[in-house]
Amino acid sequence: MTETSIGLYVKCGAIACAMALLVASPFIARADEPSPALKQLIADANKEGRLDLQWASSLLGGIDGVTQEVAGMNAMFGTNIVPRLTPDPGSVPQLLNKIGVTQAAGQPSPTDAFVGTTVHIVTAVEKNMVQPAAWKTFLPGRIDDNTIEADGLAVRVFTTLPGGIVYNTKLAPEKPTSLMDLLKPVWTGKIASTPYAASFELLSATDMWGEEKTLDFARKFSKQVSGLIGCPELERVASGEFLVFAMDCSGREWVRYDKAGAPVGFVVPSDYAAQRFYYMVIPKNAGHPNAGKLFVTYLMTTEGQSILWKTGSYDLHTFPDSQMRKVIADYEKQGIKFREFTLAWWKLHPEVIPAQAKVVDLLTKQQ
Repeated sequence: MTETSIGLYVKCGAIACAMALLVASPFIARADEPSPALKQLIADANKEGRLDLQWASSLLGGIDGVTQEVAGMNAMFGTNIVPRLTPDPGSVPQLLNKIGVTQAAGQPSPTDAFVGTTVHIVTAVEKNMVQPAAWKTFLPGRIDDNTIEADGLAVRVFTTLPGGIVYNTKLAPEKPTSLMDLLKPVWTGKIASTPYAASFELLSATDMWGEEKTLDFARKFSKQVSGLIGCPELERVASGEFLVFAMDCSGREWVRYDKAGAPVGFVVPSDYAAQRFYYMVIPKNAGHPNAGKLFVTYLMTTEGQSILWKTGSYDLHTFPDSQMRKVIADYEKQGIKFREFTLAWWKLHPEVIPAQAKVVDLLTKQQ
């Protein structure tokens, strides 16, 4: 198949994928004997023969990560599923809107599996855009009550640490340790933030800072900010254009810059340590729902999680073999106490969306 304007086609047979991954990756090994439900899912997915995936290009390890993950799925389960991969430079809400539009029009979803965080998944569930799956029967003991939410509709795939501070380790006058540190005169005109007020929604909840304290901070903080950038644009911190970026989206984007030798560091603020999940669900109008379910199931295996860590620097911290588990433990040894934000929590806090909108107004008007 060839590259087209609507995506990148990657064709890989089960044997070819297995050989390629044995050479290129240490992560693929023979799966344990699959459960009866997984055997049926493998057969049904293989009959569909195709997997359409569209996702925010900064997630799931990018095109490299998703390509490896699909190849690993074929190799592990002996399938010959041809993927159509479309990394999307747009936002996660924009993709969710595409799924809703196609569903209303009676057309297949642009993606057979959707990845998003709390607000996106709650929205999808509330708008009846998600189909059920017997997740726990596919990987008994691996996918369990600790890894699914929303009455079994959503699977926790990886853990992030949103709301952190990224700073230039060479040029910053000091290492910030809290959000309140960023109000010091030394940072005036040296800070970048996001035009969408990333992570401010969590901060504004009634059981966190609350709206009044958050807006008071945002008013002062907006006067410190000299530019608005997207969460993936950390090269602008590495170059010294900005000395600090706050608050970030995932707490993991900085890692690839650090690995490349860029002078960037990351701080979990002592006054706001957040922990949340990215989930995957199957759109109700998925064109190849069984292939989508098999892909998500593969991501939950040890091998799938290893590829997420290798290409995206995150995995699900509740697994005993998780690398994020170690990252979080190291922060906890430093006295950081994380607050977990789940789908159930989000549904109890409708006040956060209007509060975030007010922060967006403050940040964008200041520029």
